[in-house]
Amino acid sequence: MLLGTSRYTCMHELPAVENNLQALQELLQDETLWGLPPENCTVISNPQSSIEMLDPVREAVAAARDTLLVYFAGHGLFDSAASELYLTLPGSDKTRLYTAVRYEHLRNELLDSQARHRIVILDCCHSGRALNVMGDEDNTELVADSAATSGAYVMAAAMKNAMVVGEHSAFTGELIDLIRNGDPDKPEFLTVGMLFKHARAALREKGLPIPQNRERDFGADLPIFRNKGYDKPTKSHYGPVENPKSVVLFASRRELHDAGIHRPLQAGICGTAERGGAESIVVSGGYKDDSDYGSVIIYTGHGGRDPNSGKQIEDQSPKHSGNAALIRNVMTGLPVRVVRGAAGNPEHSPDYGYRYDGLFKVTDYWTKRSVDGPTVLQFRLEKGSDGVDWAGNTAVHRPDIDRWEKISAGVYADIVLSDKLKQLYGYSCQICDVVLEAPGALCLAYTVHVKGLGLPHEGPDTIDNMLCLCSNHRDLFKYGAIIIDDNFQVINQVDGEPFGELTVKHDINKMYLRYHREHHVSLYPRTR
Repeated sequence: MLLGTSRYTCMHELPAVENNLQALQELLQDETLWGLPPENCTVISNPQSSIEMLDPVREAVAAARDTLLVYFAGHGLFDSAASELYLTLPGSDKTRLYTAVRYEHLRNELLDSQARHRIVILDCCHSGRALNVMGDEDNTELVADSAATSGAYVMAAAMKNAMVVGEHSAFTGELIDLIRNGDPDKPEFLTVGMLFKHARAALREKGLPIPQNRERDFGADLPIFRNKGYDKPTKSHYGPVENPKSVVLFASRRELHDAGIHRPLQAGICGTAERGGAESIVVSGGYKDDSDYGSVIIYTGHGGRDPNSGKQIEDQSPKHSGNAALIRNVMTGLPVRVVRGAAGNPEHSPDYGYRYDGLFKVTDYWTKRSVDGPTVLQFRLEKGSDGVDWAGNTAVHRPDIDRWEKISAGVYADIVLSDKLKQLYGYSCQICDVVLEAPGALCLAYTVHVKGLGLPHEGPDTIDNMLCLCSNHRDLFKYGAIIIDDNFQVINQVDGEPFGELTVKHDINKMYLRYHREHHVSLYPRTR
């Protein structure tokens, strides 16, 4: 059942609603997608009365045995005193709620259905406002609660002025896009839950109101459309794209996919650790803890956010596929393609759509407490040179190579200080006291800065911010597998146990040790 009101005498007309109905009817009846027989797909456009709207629903309820889908688009009115949603007719007036149809009447009809699955899609406004006007209070969740029916999956969209995009309303338009084009990263059949999650993620990224949903009896798992993108081959592709200088702005994630730059239509990280690391990422302001400095990006990992509010509510895990992939990039050195979205830092992001900004190297990662509280993973990305220079890079002074060691892009450390510290410890590791010797009386030791140099840490290149370590313990310390407490006890983050005391022959600023601990909060499960 596809219900919609596009023509009004007392409110704004909504031509997008008619487009929604036509597009959904075609997609539902498309044999390559669902193949619903025409006699099973009823369209009621601009019903003049509640009888014209609800009698066909009653007939569908009586006939449906497997799946009943009811869709409504148009203006929606909300009675705050009675907490009731009203679906509008062409003659409805927002000052006279009795001229519209109480949603409760439609809901009661659906409760009588014997269908195994019931899907309700509401693409309308509420809070007593017309489609293009919305108050400060978003009552979408109230609408979803009132819409909930046992054994059903309900989608409810909060409509605002920006939510009419092109020929379709924004919410329905996102559903149509996924049904019509498919998604190569999704399975052969698209479920109800996949449709909703796609729309929600796309609308959030565009800065539009976030839809709500309610589920009963695992309604989200119902396969409903064939995935048109499923048969398209998708191969891993690392490195630059062809002819990067000719690459321009992209209007959508779909265009990025078609250009071979970033394959997923929703996920911000593409690639897996098993294949060598992440292929590409999208930086679009989705995480509050991101920082974009142009040639350096501090990118927050994936996971732990509330799907509706976008707030970080759980710790991120290094085992999540996207995070594990970026950690793998640190080890393999494979660069990632970086795409910036319009919702990111305005100083370095495009005004609209998406822009491919070339290759970045993932040079470091750590943990920190997010602005919302839970722990997040963060990755440092540095701009490479691949013929693409959209990131606003600035010239960096390069010191004499015989005195300075390059740590990262534009960041150098004093070789003399490093050598002085190594000599102080006789080239032995401060953690294990081992001296690594090579033929010719060559001793191998490494210095590491406790508080990292450069963005975002901005630690000093001073002796009190440095340790002398062997190669093994340098890497373990750098990536937070081991930390050092204020008593110079070395602690294994994997099991939380101390395994020795740091050898100390120089002043070490404990403030930097604390900084290191704060940025390497353990995400390992404890053994006891």
